[in-house]
Amino acid sequence: MVNKKKIPLYEKLIRLFIAVGIAITLWFIVNGNSDMLITQEYNSIPITLTNVDTLTGKNLVLAEDKNYYLNLQVKGTDKNLRNISMKDITAEADLSDIGEKGTYELEIAVKGLPNSVIVTSMNPTTLQIQVDNIIKEDLDVAIVLEGTPANDLSVISAKSTEKVEVEGPEDSLARIDKITGTADVNGLTKDTTQHLTVTAYDASGNAIDDVDILPNVVPVEIVLGKTKSISISPSISGNPASGYSVAGVQVEPSKVVIGAKEDLLTSIESIPMDAIDVSEQSKTFTKDVNLTPPTGCYFLDNSGKVKVTVNIESSVAKSFTLDKVNVTNLGAGLVVSKIKDSKVVLKLEGANSVINSQNASQMDAFVDCSNLGPGEYELPIQTNLSQALVKSITPAKTTVTIE
Repeated sequence: MVNKKKIPLYEKLIRLFIAVGIAITLWFIVNGNSDMLITQEYNSIPITLTNVDTLTGKNLVLAEDKNYYLNLQVKGTDKNLRNISMKDITAEADLSDIGEKGTYELEIAVKGLPNSVIVTSMNPTTLQIQVDNIIKEDLDVAIVLEGTPANDLSVISAKSTEKVEVEGPEDSLARIDKITGTADVNGLTKDTTQHLTVTAYDASGNAIDDVDILPNVVPVEIVLGKTKSISISPSISGNPASGYSVAGVQVEPSKVVIGAKEDLLTSIESIPMDAIDVSEQSKTFTKDVNLTPPTGCYFLDNSGKVKVTVNIESSVAKSFTLDKVNVTNLGAGLVVSKIKDSKVVLKLEGANSVINSQNASQMDAFVDCSNLGPGEYELPIQTNLSQALVKSITPAKTTVTIE
């Protein structure tokens, strides 16, 4: 008969505690602690804008075409958090309630999180977006030239044969300084047509990408020829108000650059300009004037427009006495033996600054003896002054004896 060894009670208790501890440890290893909450972060979750297509029907558009992201912090048990996949989490902002231009704070709806977790922070908490009106506008295309034509030729005209329609946010269209296409003219020897892609730019030269340009490719006619600089001679019509006179006319620029085929260019001596009407004017004024080129002639560098300033001043009258009457254009071998009048009084009238700048030493009174033979003639007395300034000449005529 075998006797079993009796195990003391305290040793049994120790073995029991060890077994329970091992069991609990193994359970936590397998299942985690279901009662302990931990924190988890999910960053750079894309925010999807929903019902964007409803803006188009309201003639609206997003002012900025950009991507939005969300950062989340949540709490939950280790087991629940391990069951969450990043790809299942989505964020949305609904645009369907937007009805007019403005800035809006939209709620962000987060989806894909189980109810067993708690969202403790969200950044951003709302999404701010700006909505603008969609507008359309027809605009001209400016042509930028690159390179130099051959044979000493110049590009005298480069113009698109059509305008373009630009559509986009109202603020973006307001930023457009110009729409350009770039033409390569290097080595050209004859007129040609190029098809150019066009782009919108702001005043700083930055491309504006959030507008649609139709068509975005335009035909451009390029004309080659020669160039030269030519003066502009202004003219006036009418009379200023009573007691006032025209003191002068200034044109800025005083010359313009024109281009044409060589044969035509050599025949052009001046560019006509419509007369500036000064009727009833009593003060100086400035006016922009568009010049009209002859057929086949082009203005270069936007020189088809000039600024004309007409100086108007109060009128004054002043008399000058000249002690001699000269003779001009006397035939060869002839002499003037007698001139009846030796003194002449010139009465001038005009703008104050003009009249007071006159000097008797620079004035000339004369009679013209062109084609006259020996004999006695009554001839009008003339001066070297502008007829517009001469109010009267006393005497108006004198008798001249030629031998």
